[in-house]
Amino acid sequence: MEIAMRTCTSQTAHSVVTNPERFHSQPAILACAWDILMAERGNRVELDRLGSPAHMVSSKPSNRIAADFDSRAERIRERIRRHVAQSSGGDAA
Repeated sequence: MEIAMRTCTSQTAHSVVTNPERFHSQPAILACAWDILMAERGNRVELDRLGSPAHMVSSKPSNRIAADFDSRAERIRERIRRHVAQSSGGDAA
C-alpha cells in the first residue's frame, strides 16, 4: 500500500474515489485514495478504525442496447413465431 501511496496523485485519487465500481475489488487502492484526499484537506484517516463498506457498488451495463435486447429477446422471438404462424397458417417452429 505504501508504494501505491507514493505513486498516487491527487487527480488519480479523485478518479479512484469517484469510480468505486472499477476499484471495489481492490480495497487497498480505495483506502489509499481516500487517505490522500483527506490529507489534502488537512484531515487524518485512521484506516484501522474504519469498518467494512456499508454500501453496494453496481455498474451499469457497458452496452445498454445489447442488455435491453437480451432482456426482450425471448418475447421478440415468440411474437415473430406467432406472426409467421398467423400469416402462413402453418407451424412457425
